[in-house]
Amino acid sequence: MKTNFENWNTELEKVWNLKTEEDCVKFSDLMYSLNGDEDETYLNKLIDTVRLKEDFGLYESLYNAVWAFPPELVGQILAKRLPEFQKRIGKSDQVFRFYIPIPNNEDTLNGFIEEAKNWTTTEKRTSLSAIENWFVEDEEWETVLKKLGKTISKPKEDAIPEYWEENWKRRFEDGRKKGGEYSISGIFWKKGKKEWLEDLDFLMEVLALNLGKDWRQIDTMTNALWFFAKTTVYPIFVQKLKELSIEKQSKILDNIKKVNKKKFKQLSEEINGI
Repeated sequence: MKTNFENWNTELEKVWNLKTEEDCVKFSDLMYSLNGDEDETYLNKLIDTVRLKEDFGLYESLYNAVWAFPPELVGQILAKRLPEFQKRIGKSDQVFRFYIPIPNNEDTLNGFIEEAKNWTTTEKRTSLSAIENWFVEDEEWETVLKKLGKTISKPKEDAIPEYWEENWKRRFEDGRKKGGEYSISGIFWKKGKKEWLEDLDFLMEVLALNLGKDWRQIDTMTNALWFFAKTTVYPIFVQKLKELSIEKQSKILDNIKKVNKKKFKQLSEEINGI
């Protein structure tokens, strides 16, 4: 049975703020009432429906509804709507989740790239800025950026400094050889507070390096400072950062900024006493 858009749309707008449990149930039912063979009016409405900064998991059904449509059409509509979508709610991280499959689906990617040719200069700037941020989280977006004409420079990889103590060199070499998503970040934070503090100078040395293909691990490497080591190590880390030479301090801050602007902003404010 075909869903009548006017009725479906009216019912959706009654509950899309997800204020009650009944609203949430009705919202999910409306999402799963779509088969993906409806016209693009529905698909556009689904994007309009992403309006809450916190959906408590209900948008999973919305995501499934979007990706039930033909892949090439999804790519076209997501490209067409990206500039407005990003401006409207991109700061709350609600946009990226709906675009995740694009780099790995040929039909969707082709539809996305073809439609992206219609972006105005301003729309392209907004869209590329969003995609560059997604690239920080997922290297698969490099393909998309290249197809959109964006040059991606190969990240530099520094040699291990000669002045490092032998234990640091060995641990770092072992991590680099191991490879994988946590190859270098995984050499830290394995035990307790005593080791965390002993490793802090080593950690700061690593944070000051250009890590080549492993540059994203700067984020996972510093996560503990904002979470379980926030009260034990983070204050000492900030103090040591203040005491570093401007050159080394800048290297660390630049590497952190590349992977996590929120961390960079907080550190900059603390260092400058803002």
